[in-house]
Amino acid sequence: MTGHRAGAFPDATLVGERRELRASSVVELISRWADTAPDAVALDCGTTRTTFRQLWRRSMSIAAALRDMDVRPGEVIGIIAHRTAESVAAMIAVMAVRATYAPIDPTNPLGRVRLILDQVRPRVMLWDGGGSVECAAGFPTLNTSDLPDLPADGPAPVTGGPRHDDPAYVVFTSGSTGLPKGVVVEHRSLVNYIGWAATHVLPNAGGAACPVFASMSFDLALTTLWVPLAQGRTIVLIEDSWDYPSLFAPRARPYDFLKATPSHFRLFERMLRPEYRSVAQRLMIGGEPLEPAMLRQMGDRLDGVEVVNHYGPTETTIGCCAFRSTVREMPDLPTVPIGSPAWNTAAYVVDERGGPVGVGGQGELLISGFGIARGYLGGGGDRFFDEPAFGGRAYRTGDIVEVLPDGVLLHLGRKDSQLKVSGHRFEPAELRRHALSLPLIADAAFDVIRGGVLDAVEVFVVFDDRSAQTPPTEREIRAQLASLLPKELVPRRVHVVPEIKVNANGKRDVRATREMAEARAGETGP
Repeated sequence: MTGHRAGAFPDATLVGERRELRASSVVELISRWADTAPDAVALDCGTTRTTFRQLWRRSMSIAAALRDMDVRPGEVIGIIAHRTAESVAAMIAVMAVRATYAPIDPTNPLGRVRLILDQVRPRVMLWDGGGSVECAAGFPTLNTSDLPDLPADGPAPVTGGPRHDDPAYVVFTSGSTGLPKGVVVEHRSLVNYIGWAATHVLPNAGGAACPVFASMSFDLALTTLWVPLAQGRTIVLIEDSWDYPSLFAPRARPYDFLKATPSHFRLFERMLRPEYRSVAQRLMIGGEPLEPAMLRQMGDRLDGVEVVNHYGPTETTIGCCAFRSTVREMPDLPTVPIGSPAWNTAAYVVDERGGPVGVGGQGELLISGFGIARGYLGGGGDRFFDEPAFGGRAYRTGDIVEVLPDGVLLHLGRKDSQLKVSGHRFEPAELRRHALSLPLIADAAFDVIRGGVLDAVEVFVVFDDRSAQTPPTEREIRAQLASLLPKELVPRRVHVVPEIKVNANGKRDVRATREMAEARAGETGP
């Protein structure tokens, strides 16, 4: 099935290639492989391998159960997303009945899971029977591993699959309101991304396409999950996110690609110093600015390995720009360029008045086209807008970029206060909201320390000096925040200060607050 043609993008700074979509959904793409290459391996899970026929039949068994529950198009179904074949089948099943899957990371603190599920309000939570079901947070559950397989000659439970404008999934990012925000992505956007991304990371070769080791609720894993499966390729599910020896275990044939954040690679370097060229033909690196200096430190171990710098907020469906190079061809710039737009996508670089910025100029990056998400769960969000001057649906990224002479974009930083830690985007307002929920904390500000093996969060807190209670210790504050936040966002250090400094514009000044804290530490130190 062909898709709609991309609309015109008047006065765009850069325009991606125009392409017809190959299918209405990722479900259709996977079903084709179940028909044309049923015995090809889809999932490699340690000692267990699942063919496309087996994956499809398992998905249809779960889809039949959802049909029996009268699940309706657009309803959100939660999935306790372990990296297992059963979880992958459940995701396909939810989309097959035109519902929307919401992957829930079972390793996240229960407090954060509840914040997400209170917004999702899932009809039911699917899980594969492994681990604890506690993270369902009281919502109805269905253990899909208890469902029988459908008879091989039985009728298919899905007669008409998802449509382009049906929502496929909802994943959560940090929110400026102090709560995580659910981004709703349609099938058109996902199919467009799959086709474009495959041209960057999947050569015409055999062997396994890639490992899946990141959280299934994180954009990083969505590339490694849906792009290969939609192309009939094998993915390797690594159960433990921190099992890096398995990730870099010797292979008869290298992976087509390995996707990770710069922070991941700093950790890989410290722990293992892998021979990347024996593990993967390409590295797709995204989630944070990529520094050429880090790549050069990998030296000969990257010889012959192509590097794809992958850029894109969750709101633009996983990624919307990419730049391909090798270490020896890397431009002499502070960061690796983020490249040019995806298929059926346009990039607009505008100044503060909304006027276009030409080559050599700097401005905010706006993205429009097929990749733009439907919006946020429950509505809201002024970064999404519809404007004919930008070709229709568009998104303000909040990122400042420069247009380089060779027609690619260079990322320069953020327009607002939004930050990234180890590839996880967050709003300081969300962290502040959690900090202020703790006893005796009257104010708080967060900072990110970069340059080490992993980025680290630090927090400055102001205690309520009117209270007669004993304020919590640093260990107690960290422990309480660890019950609410992903481990990447739990502060490494807690600094107690008398106030959070503000600058001349009345904005919170974290740098001045840090200087005050360091001065106070020096006065009280030995």
